[in-house]
Amino acid sequence: MALHAEGLIAHKTIKSLNRAAECAEQVGLSIELILVLDRATSETRNYVETSHVVNQATKLVSADFGDLGLTRNYGIQHSNGEYVAILDGDDLISESWLLRAHELSQLDRRYVVHPEVSVAFDQKALLMYHPDQRQKDFDEANIIVDNYWTALCFSRRETFLHIPYIALPKSSGFGYEDWYWNCEVMARGFIHTVALGTAHFIRAKEGGGLSGETAMRNALIPHSAVLENLGNGSRRKRHVVDAANNQEAVAKAANED
Repeated sequence: MALHAEGLIAHKTIKSLNRAAECAEQVGLSIELILVLDRATSETRNYVETSHVVNQATKLVSADFGDLGLTRNYGIQHSNGEYVAILDGDDLISESWLLRAHELSQLDRRYVVHPEVSVAFDQKALLMYHPDQRQKDFDEANIIVDNYWTALCFSRRETFLHIPYIALPKSSGFGYEDWYWNCEVMARGFIHTVALGTAHFIRAKEGGGLSGETAMRNALIPHSAVLENLGNGSRRKRHVVDAANNQEAVAKAANED
């Protein structure tokens, strides 16, 4: 989990994550919590270093990137588990999220799992259902104009190593590192899925937070290889073959790196 200037808001996020971890641990899963403090404010750092909800097993990592994508990569590099779950420092997750995401991931090594629904709260209220790429009516071409999924996701650690987040400094004119990453996942033959019955609660900040700031400076999403794939009209509204029948895409994606 990346932390920057969340301060005491991180308290509820970590408590939410602890509940999800306890739920997963009840069936024998082992959960490792990594907090990456990237240019963290003194309030944020003081909180995570002294709070009773941050247990002794939690790994605290300091960074000086000033870039969300690179911060996530750094945290992943410090992880030891077979799977990685991405979470921002001011959001909340449903108690069953880690458990359900892990269960779904067992079906196919290509799966990148997202919650079924995202709920924005605080400064605005919004409900968004996320599509599953396995659905027959899934339109992959729409990813060009609409990011189907939030940054919250769960997949094998090797997936994130094969497809790392890219640096997007403000001076580049580009933004939306999670949107670009979602596109690259599709381009490399991995599959976006949703874990039914799970939710991501997004704290909507005044001014839109990082996403709002990115939109205000008219940033663009970088060119993704998925655009080349969509150039073939025959792939429009493509239905992903179920994993049990086709594993070639995994090997191909791995070999590309």
